[in-house]
Amino acid sequence: MKNAKRISELLQTLQSTDEQWGLMILDRRRAQGEEIHARINQLLSILRQELKTEDAEAVCEYLRHMRVQEEVAEKLVEEAEDMLWIYEKLSLLRELEDRDEAALRGLLSTVYQKYIIRFEPGYLNSVSGGKYDGEVLRQLSACMANLTDYYIIRNYSLRGMVKDLEDESGLSKENCEYWADLIEQNYLSLKMNYIVSELGRINDRLRK
Repeated sequence: MKNAKRISELLQTLQSTDEQWGLMILDRRRAQGEEIHARINQLLSILRQELKTEDAEAVCEYLRHMRVQEEVAEKLVEEAEDMLWIYEKLSLLRELEDRDEAALRGLLSTVYQKYIIRFEPGYLNSVSGGKYDGEVLRQLSACMANLTDYYIIRNYSLRGMVKDLEDESGLSKENCEYWADLIEQNYLSLKMNYIVSELGRINDRLRK
């Protein structure tokens, strides 16, 4: 485990703060003090990083080795895995980076030009064309759109986007800079698209 020392320290802190901390993992409705809540979130964040390279069972086994109750260990790993849903959806991008960086950047650019900034019906089918699995490509494009909305809503800086993309995608810093620049160059259009979309949703709710 790359973060074995940090995990061990957090588990010791949790145990010394409240010996029953594991019950808060098994039942999220139980009251949590601010310190316990913060430490549990830190632990989940570190376990999430471990699961990018380690098998879930290996992480679970390590927690059991650290005397974490089996049921608690399994729940921790399950929650940490849930935090990786974006990372999993972007796996195609990591595969492309390993094989063909030019193809990766081409796909990123195409998704923005044909799906996120402007929409071209049928583009997914034309892009896949036997090269990519259609459903994987659809999920990837939707995930990229959701990430973009997240950055636009919160007014992320270019540097902030690069840092978050590195974490969420697992791509190199250079390719995350390329990705973030696609957003930065089209920031006003993306912002306007989001505003128009939200106005449409509000209008739909008012009509009901």
